[in-house]
Parts: sequence; C-alpha cells; structure tokens
Amino acid sequence: MRILHDIPIKRKLTIIIMVTSCAALLLACLGYFTSESIDFRNSLVVELLTTADMTGYNSSSALSFNDPDSAAETLKSLATYSHILEAVLYDKSGKVFATYRGARMNGAFIPPPVEHDTHRFGRNRLELFRDIKLGGENIGSLYILHDMEEFWSDLRRYSFIGIIVMSAASVVAYLLSRRLREVITRPISHLSQVAGAVAAGRDYSVRASKECDDELGRLIDGFNAMLDQIQHRDSALQSARDDLEKRVEERTGELARSLSLLNATLDSTTDGILAVQFSGEVVCHNARFVAMWGIPLEVLNTRDVGKFRNFISTKAKAPEQYMQRSREIIAQREVDVFDVIELRDGRTFERYVSPHRIEGDNTGIVITYRDVSGRKRAEAELENINRQLLETSRTAGMAEVATSVLHNVGNVLNSVNVSCSVVSDKVRKSRIASVAKTADLLRVHADDLAGFFTNDPDGRMLPDFLGKLATRLAGEQAEVLKELQLLGQNIEHIKDIIAMQQNYAKNIGGVRETLPVEALVEDALRMNEGALHRHRIEVVREYGDVPPVSMEKHKVLQILVNLVRNAKHALTDGGRADKRLLVRIAHKDDHIIVGVSDNGIGIAPENLVRIFAHGFTTRKDGHGFGLHSGVLAAQEMGGTLTVHSGGPGTGATFTLEIPIDRDQRSNPPSKL
Repeated sequence: MRILHDIPIKRKLTIIIMVTSCAALLLACLGYFTSESIDFRNSLVVELLTTADMTGYNSSSALSFNDPDSAAETLKSLATYSHILEAVLYDKSGKVFATYRGARMNGAFIPPPVEHDTHRFGRNRLELFRDIKLGGENIGSLYILHDMEEFWSDLRRYSFIGIIVMSAASVVAYLLSRRLREVITRPISHLSQVAGAVAAGRDYSVRASKECDDELGRLIDGFNAMLDQIQHRDSALQSARDDLEKRVEERTGELARSLSLLNATLDSTTDGILAVQFSGEVVCHNARFVAMWGIPLEVLNTRDVGKFRNFISTKAKAPEQYMQRSREIIAQREVDVFDVIELRDGRTFERYVSPHRIEGDNTGIVITYRDVSGRKRAEAELENINRQLLETSRTAGMAEVATSVLHNVGNVLNSVNVSCSVVSDKVRKSRIASVAKTADLLRVHADDLAGFFTNDPDGRMLPDFLGKLATRLAGEQAEVLKELQLLGQNIEHIKDIIAMQQNYAKNIGGVRETLPVEALVEDALRMNEGALHRHRIEVVREYGDVPPVSMEKHKVLQILVNLVRNAKHALTDGGRADKRLLVRIAHKDDHIIVGVSDNGIGIAPENLVRIFAHGFTTRKDGHGFGLHSGVLAAQEMGGTLTVHSGGPGTGATFTLEIPIDRDQRSNPPSKL
C-alpha cells in the first residue's frame, strides 16, 4: 500500500496491528449480525405460519357456511399481535371474504391478488399467503402482512454493542502494539543509523551491534559482512582507478591518431558526408560535402543542423519541398532513406540517409550526397536513343500487321474472283435467249393464238417448253444468287479486315481500352485465316474464363499477329502432315496469359537467347523486326513476351503475359 511507504516503521507496525484487529472484529460482528438476521427471519416465518394455520382453522366454519361476519370476528383476534398490520381472508374462488386492518394502518386498503402457500420479505415487511383446507379440500386462503420493526430494533441494539466492543478492543490493541513494537523496531532503527553513518562519511570500518539471533540478527550479520566486502573492494577500486587513468591517457593518443586517419579517409572520398545528432548538432563532415554545397565558414562554425539545412535549401530547385523532406527524414530516425535532389544550377544529387548507432542506440543519422549530374545526362541521352529505337520497332510492327491484313485481303479477293467468274459463266450460258425466241413466235401468231396452240405442232409443244424453260431459269437464278451471296460475304469480310486495321490504327498513340482478350485473339486468327486454311493448319482453341483487361489494342494485336504468322511459317517449314496450332488463354495471379504453340520446326537452343534481338531472323525473307517490336510492346504495357522450345523438330511456345492492373509491371514468365 502506497500510503504506508514513507512513514516510520514504528507507525507502520502500529497501523498494521490496529487495522488487522479492527478488520477481525468487524468480520466477527458482521458474521454474528448475519447469523442473527437469518435466525430472526426463519423464526418469524415459522411463527407467522403457526398464526396463519390457527386463524385459518378458526375461519374454516365461516367459509363453509358463507358467514363473512363470523370470519371478520375471527380475524379481529389478530389484534393481539401488534406487528400484524393487515389480514385478508379469501374464499376458494380467490375473492375477498373478510379483512382485518391494524390500528396503525391508515388510508385506503387494496387487498393483493390471492397466492398459494408462499411468503416474501420486503424492505420493512413480511407478506405471507396460507391455504385453508378442510377435509383435504382447499376452501380458501389467508393473507397476513407483518412489519419488521422488531428486526430493526434488535439490529440497532446489536450495532451499538458492536461499536462499544470494537472501541474497547482498539484501545487495548493500540496499547499492546506500542509496548511490543520496540522488539522489532529497535534493532532496525540501530541498523538504519549505522547505514546512514556509512553513507554520509564513506567510513566502511563502522559495524552494527547484534542483540539477538533471529532474522534481524542474521540481517545485521549480513550487513557487517557486506561492509567487509565493500571495504576490501574500495581499496581494489582505488588501485584500478589509478591504472585506468593511465590507460585512458594511452588510448586518447591512439584515438587521436585514428581520428586523423578517419578524417583523411573521409576527405578522399568523392561523396559528400554529413553526420548529425538528433539533438541538432553536426558531428562531422568532409571537405567534399563543403565543396559540393559551397557552405561558407560562418555556417560551418555554428555546427547547427538547422542553419546547415536552411543554407542548403537555397541551392535546391524546390526549397520548401527540400525542407519538408529533411524534417521527415529526421522524424523517421531508424529508417534508411534514398531520394534525389535537383539544384538550381542544373546539377542532380542523390541523398542516402542511414541511422547512426552507438552500442545499439540510435543517436543520429549519416547523410551521403553523391553528384550524379553526368550520369543523369547520359541516362537522358540513352533514353532518347531508346525512344527512337522503340518508335522504329513500333513502325516495323505496324508494317507486319498491315502486311498480314493485305495478305488476307488478297486471299479473299481470290474467292471474289472465282465467284465473279462463276457468275459470268452462268450468265453467258443462260437460256434467257429462248424467252426472246418464244416472244417472237407468239408475236407472229398474235392474230390467231387459239389456232396456233390448237393446230400448229409448235404451238402445242410451247406450254411444255415454257414450263421446262421456267424450271431451268429458276435453277440458274438460284445458282447465281448463291454465288452473289458468297461474293457479298467475301466483300463484307474484306471490309471487316480493313475496318479492323483502321480501328486499331487509331489507337497507336497509347489509348487504353478495357477489352476481352478472346476478341483480340480471334481478330489475329481471322487476319491469318486464309493462310491457315490454305496450308491445312488445324487451329485448336483453349480459352479459360478470364476478365477483360485494360490494354492498348494495337500493341496486343501487333504481338498476336506476329506470333500466329511465325507459327504458320514454322508449321509449313516443318513439313508435317498434322500441322497443329494451339492458342491458349489463362488467368494466373494478376496476369492474363496468352500462349501460341505449334508442332513445327522448333528453335535451336543457341537461337533462344537472341530470338528477340533486333534484326535477328531464321527465315530467308524475314527482317527480324516482328518479335523485337513485340517484346518491346509487351514491356511498355508492363507485361512480358517469352519463348520456350525443346529444340529442332519439337515445336515452340510463345507466351504473352498482360497485367490486369495497368500499374503492375512484369513478373517472371509462366510456361504453358
């Protein structure tokens, strides 16, 4: 208990004894009061049950003969019990039969609803219901209301007696505690005085006197033994202190030489280094740091981090941003930080910040500044060259798509030419001229058509001839319409291919659209449909359930057209009869995977590492732009384009991975 912490031990013992004694007496009194309360309540219930049984027995005849007046007279006998306040007699149906009210009760009386053989205590009352039986049959019930004045009177008397007993016991306990506490407190007080003298005078030759062999005696023996050890160690410590001072002088010289070497090392580096403490003091810096920032001598002499920061911010292109970022770095403390600072004079510095720890404690930070202006200029030039190369590759990829489109248009035009030849031949061989001859014949016999059809042999054969001619012309018309319909379909196909190319050409500028991947794959296959059909290549589709993807349509189509055309060439060069092209679409993590596999000529292992290189090709009529532009387009979209082949004659699988999240960049490729 905190309240006893700082008071003298004598008073502590007195308080402990008094609190213990009072607590024991209080618990005894509470136990006695509780027992008496329970006994009183039980006795009161038994007594009231007896009274209720007697009153009910005396009222049974009145209930039997329905005589309320006699029952009321019987209830008046309860007046001898001064603590019974009210009584109610109910008949067997629960209706009030007779009532009684004590002299102390005033006001209106509302009998409670009848209950059976129960009782309950209230705050100042006891309510009891008792059934009245005659010959084993319930003929009514009796309700009695009894007050608790007697209980509260006894409780007040017992409380008064308890207070007197506790007061007397407390006085006796206090007198005994004052008499007996000296047995414990005197040795402790003596030991405390000796300890105070040793602490004040640093005299470890003083010893405490032992009076008894109990725990306090053993404590004093231990204290004296401790003083012996301290006296011995004090002598040894003084000797060690003298030796330590000598070693400190030697180490100070070594440290000075080490610091000189460290400063020379720091000054020889090409990076500017600044070490600061969290208290705001500059610990050290090298000459390169001063030269990089051009810090004047008056700022260096202050060794104040705030003044260093204020001066450096004047050299930064964005002073406010530099100040804000520097404050954040100081606040983060134990986090490594890297950022880039652009200066007003065009230079660019990289800043590396790492915690400075001494024996595991983080006391400050070390900031390293590196001038990367030359490297940034070289990177900018390299990026410009790469952009030009990318544009060239993109143009080459567009040529691949256009060539494929023109090739498919040429295949469809062959079908158009065939359909036109068939229609021309049908029209040239048509029997439509017979209709004109028939008309001339009818015109000659126009004056006597009836006689012509009746008497002339040609006239009699004319109806049969016209029927056969109509059948022949209807057949010719159906064949011509069929060829014209096929011709129209081929023309629509050409229009679709051209419209598709025009639509994709509009999206070269990097516009992204959310599209189903299956639609683009089908477009690529349709652009190569004529060549695939002509070379009898079986196309197998394995499309998984994948979500639409935000992408640049032209780039994806450029890649897919190249992959399908390359697979077609590999199949035709392989010479197999069962040419098979497998196109798969799958969903893996946060990427959509499109795989184009063939069982064609395959790829040699030495060519796998340079298959995507600019200008590399294994075909005599190839130019080496298609796959190179395809892998660049995939990287621009944050995806990847990879290839796998078991070697010559085993076919090849090209895998395009497109991220579902447009901010996602490429992950390691998956093998299909």
